Amino acid sequence: GKQMVIKRRVREAVVSTQSTGGYNCVQILEPAEPDSHTWKDNFFCWTSNKADPGLKWSFAGPIGGMKCTQILETADPHTWSDNYLCLPNDTPYNLEWSMAGPLTGKQCIQWEEGADPHTWMDNYLCSCGDSCSLPRWPHDFRWSFAGKPAGYNCVQILEPAEPDSHTWKDNFFCWTSNKADPGLKWSFAGPIGGMKCTQILETADPHTWSDNYLCLPNDTP
Repeated sequence: GKQMVIKRRVREAVVSTQSTGGYNCVQILEPAEPDSHTWKDNFFCWTSNKADPGLKWSFAGPIGGMKCTQILETADPHTWSDNYLCLPNDTPYNLEWSMAGPLTGKQCIQWEEGADPHTWMDNYLCSCGDSCSLPRWPHDFRWSFAGKPAGYNCVQILEPAEPDSHTWKDNFFCWTSNKADPGLKWSFAGPIGGMKCTQILETADPHTWSDNYLCLPNDTP
C-alpha cells in the first residue's frame, strides 16, 4: 500500500515560492492576504519520484476525516487561525507546527514568505523524521489531571455527563512528543468503528461511563 513506500524523511519535502520541477506540490494559500504579500505562488512539495502522501490544504478549518495540523502565525492578521495542512488518518507522518523557530529534537522545514511583514521568517513544520518510533509502554506514556504537560502530545479524556466540580475537562492521556503518534482516540459514545478499543469503566461512577472507550488502530502493537 501507499504507506509502505512513503519515506519518513523531511529532506524529501520542500517549501517553494513557485511550483518546482521534480516535485509534486500542494498550494499554500490564504485568500485574505493582500497580493503584495505574494502568497499565491507558495507551495509545499514532495519529490515526484515518491508516492503522493495525500496532503491537502484548507483555509477554512480542518478537513473532516483527515489528520490536520494547524498552520498559524498569530502576528498575521489575515485569518490564519483557520488554516490547516491535512493528511490521511493512516499517514505515517506526525507533523508539528512552530511559529517560533525549529523544535528541539525534530527535523524541520522552514516556511518563509519574505514579502509578508508579519514574522514569516521563523515558522517551521516539523516531524521526528527518520527517528519516528512508537512510544514504549509504560515508559513513554503519562496521565495528567492538570492539562497537557510540556513535552507530551495528548488525547483529552472527557465524560461530558460529569459535573464541572469533578474537573474532568483538564484530564489527558499523553505520550512523549519525540515519539510517533500511536493513533489514540477517545470516545464517550461507544467504541469507534474500525479501531481496537478498550472500555474505560468505573461502575461506582453514575455519570454514563459504560460507553467510554480508548481506541487505537487495529494494527497497533
